[in-house]
Amino acid sequence: MINCIIVDDEQHCVDTLTAMLQAKFADSVTVSASTTDSRKAAKLIAEHSPHIVFLDVEMPHITGIQLMHSFARRDFAVIFTTAHDRYALQALKTEAVDYLLKPISLSELGEAIDKASQRLVQLRPAASPKAEQPNQKLLVPTSNGLLAANIPDIIRVESSSNYCTFYITGKPKIVVARTLKEYEEILVPSGFFRVHQSHLINLSHVEYFKPGLEEYVILTNGDQVEVSRRRKTEFLQKLATL
Repeated sequence: MINCIIVDDEQHCVDTLTAMLQAKFADSVTVSASTTDSRKAAKLIAEHSPHIVFLDVEMPHITGIQLMHSFARRDFAVIFTTAHDRYALQALKTEAVDYLLKPISLSELGEAIDKASQRLVQLRPAASPKAEQPNQKLLVPTSNGLLAANIPDIIRVESSSNYCTFYITGKPKIVVARTLKEYEEILVPSGFFRVHQSHLINLSHVEYFKPGLEEYVILTNGDQVEVSRRRKTEFLQKLATL
């Protein structure tokens, strides 16, 4: 879940943006705090460690741009929201991911969240594969019997018809006569995500995400896996919050 903070000196703008996020993005975004006093923003950011800060530009006491310049480093993405377009260049020089003019449209808001998710992959890179923990095992049938595979060592599972191929660190690939959906139900709670109809990947094994016309991830074993456009936003949100 992406955690966000809203900073805007007009309460009705805070309320409107909060309502939009709750109505259309509640499955992936939560508003943890908001303020109409820009002087309180830095403290809120320190307390809540947000992934995204929605920030007005023209405010009393401290402008949004001044606030951003006060941070020596940031591990959160900034989306400016303002009624004035004259600050766009200044705002984008702070490395904000987007600059939304009020009234904000749902489509523009969705695109901005998507951009922020991509930025978060850079700001908060996925952790390296976790050390083996007790009981993190999956029994995988092989020609020699059942392999008790360490779940953190499973890099990806690829489907073809009613068969699945497992790619496991330090093991040859294993073909199993079961569907990907069956394994998706088992592995998603352990940090896996279905990036494509035919691919289930371990998020802790993601090294790079390559945006573009054909978008894909590169995994720790060097494999390249396509990310479907339909699943991209949710994938980036999951990756950003690891």
